[in-house]
This record gives sequence, C-alpha cells and structure tokens, in this order.
Amino acid sequence: MEEKIRNNLTSPNVWTRLLYMILFAIAYSIAEFIIICTVVFQFFTVLITGRANEPVLKFGNNLSRYVYQVFRYQTYNSEDRPFPFSDWPEESVEDNIWLRDPKADATAAPAAAPQAPAQTTEPAVDAAPASASEQNPDTTDEDGNQNRSG
Repeated sequence: MEEKIRNNLTSPNVWTRLLYMILFAIAYSIAEFIIICTVVFQFFTVLITGRANEPVLKFGNNLSRYVYQVFRYQTYNSEDRPFPFSDWPEESVEDNIWLRDPKADATAAPAAAPQAPAQTTEPAVDAAPASASEQNPDTTDEDGNQNRSG
C-alpha cells in the first residue's frame, strides 16, 4: 500500500493534471465574469428590443458549454482538456424562442381554444331532491289521466 501511495505522489501525470486544473480554475473565474457581463447585456437587449442579440446568445451558449467542459475535467469526469487544448464548443441557437420577432408573434393567429373535457358515460348526480313527480313513476297529466311508467 505504501508503495502505491509513493507511486501516486511521484507520478508526473498527477502533478501535470494539478497544473491544468489550476489553469482551468483561472479560466473558469474569467468565464464567470464574462457570463455575468453577457447576462446583463442580454437582459437590457431584450428589455429594449424584445428579442435577444443572436451573436451574444450564441457566444453565451458556447461559453456555458465551455464551463461545463471545465467542470467535467475538474471533477475527473473527463480526461478531455477543454479549450485551448481542444476545439471551442460551437452550437447553433437558431431555434431559440428569444430570437423570434415579438411583432410577428403578436400578429400570429391565436392558438386554438382549449377543448372542453370529454363527458363521462356516468349520469350526473343531482344534489337537489327530486320533485314529487320524479320520485313517483305514477303521474297524472293535465287532463287528470293517470300515467304509469314502466
């Protein structure tokens, strides 16, 4: 056991990884500041124009992917070193809801009205007591004739 620990302590791979982890911790700190700036800028862009700035949206998406790669490397869930030792993450944002024109959405046809729930086959139970004619199947009509149901 002591030999295994000694090998781990003298392994250049462990110490090299530590250096990369320190480097990526610094990169994360910088990325965190850039994300905050991106969030603030994008918020005011949406507030003023009603839609997101597409290049900033794409950059923010790719930056968040990069931070995810850094976290995976830092937590030993990946051996792939993030950028600059691999490609910068690139992902499309074309289908993002914040890229739609708010004026076009307002003039679009309204969504179909929700449908009424399907009726059950069981008859509804009436909470009010039934009238005398409903309680007694034997009733009389207007002329005084007695009608029997059955």
